[in-house]
Amino acid sequence: MGAAVGEFQEYIPVVGEPVAFAIGFVVLVLVAFTGPYADSIVTVAHEGGHMLALLAAGRPIRSFTLTGRDDRTDGATGFWRLPGGTWVSDISTAFAGYPAPPLLGLGGAYVIADGNAWGVLWIGIVLLLAVLLVESNGLATVITLLILGGVLWATLAGGRTIQAAVAVGLVWLLLIGGLRRILLDGAHASDAHALSDMTWIPRFVWSGIWLVIAAVSLWVGGRLILGYGPSSAVG
Repeated sequence: MGAAVGEFQEYIPVVGEPVAFAIGFVVLVLVAFTGPYADSIVTVAHEGGHMLALLAAGRPIRSFTLTGRDDRTDGATGFWRLPGGTWVSDISTAFAGYPAPPLLGLGGAYVIADGNAWGVLWIGIVLLLAVLLVESNGLATVITLLILGGVLWATLAGGRTIQAAVAVGLVWLLLIGGLRRILLDGAHASDAHALSDMTWIPRFVWSGIWLVIAAVSLWVGGRLILGYGPSSAVG
């Protein structure tokens, strides 16, 4: 039993291998030159952050929508306002969207560094299935299903190399794409406006906090995947 678990944890080397560097470069190119497509996964993760914050506050989610534009994909999460809703839960919900992609990427980097790229795929499947339970518009449903289908195929039908490549690619996309989204939106983001209105703290302060979170996540997560981190001792 112990041998089987060890084999599962170390079924393919990823951390520090050329494939980790290559996929990171490919994702960087995709994020730079295919913004609307690469941005879709980041947007789903962004809205997922809002949903998790709502669930943590005990507030029911009403809807999840995506809207396509020429240069990006925008999203919105609707929720029911119940009596007794608190100021803190409003702030946490508005704040949670932008940090969600880089933090999810950082968590995935730690899982990969522990030798379990396959686990990243299953975590993604569970989260995407949860998103599908929310009432969505057509574009949101299609994009979520496409992402879920790709991850499911890699998990169930792809070889070990494909599974590792998809897991690493998703992590890089969340880390790099999450930082890019914050840099593009900055203090003009609707969430920053909402937070400023609720707290009187300037919008640039909120965007600065998100930027620090994303930059640190990319730095730490990137080092883990590329083999420079303390947890990257995978056989």
